[in-house]
Amino acid sequence: MIFEMSGPSFFCLRCGKCCTSLLAEDKGVIRGLTLLPEERHLFPETMVKPAVGLGRRPHEQSFRIIAHQLTENTCPRLEGGLCGIYEERPVSCRQFPFSLGRGLDGSLLVGYDYSCPALFTSFGKPIGDLDPDVKPHAERLLGLETEALKNPRKAWYLDLATGKWVRYSELLEG
Repeated sequence: MIFEMSGPSFFCLRCGKCCTSLLAEDKGVIRGLTLLPEERHLFPETMVKPAVGLGRRPHEQSFRIIAHQLTENTCPRLEGGLCGIYEERPVSCRQFPFSLGRGLDGSLLVGYDYSCPALFTSFGKPIGDLDPDVKPHAERLLGLETEALKNPRKAWYLDLATGKWVRYSELLEG
């Protein structure tokens, strides 16, 4: 569900629920938690794969990886129900349970992930908003999607289930 940006601050319960079920299926493609290139070092190299790439074909030298993804369903940094790297956690984690999108008029919209128990503090209505310190980083994540949408036939997503690249345009059609 998407709402225009407004509202009180969000207070994380630090329940660790957002650190599990990180793999998601979308139009037949399995995706992991999105990582910016500079966030790869936060996880063991064997648990990080490319996510989004730009270019004519993935095997060509000019192909450029613009995002990576965690391959694990449960975050390996989850320690005793708490984040072991909380102060330097990835932007995808920092913005949770929110996500950014653009309205038809170009306005910035915030989506809510209703699986987060901290969203509901009274009568089942969501409260909270994206932390202003996180907003610029979340806008970078939104920028990845915007960049892929500029030319979806030259944007690719790596399917973790098959290890094969899928054109972004195919995901949009699906």
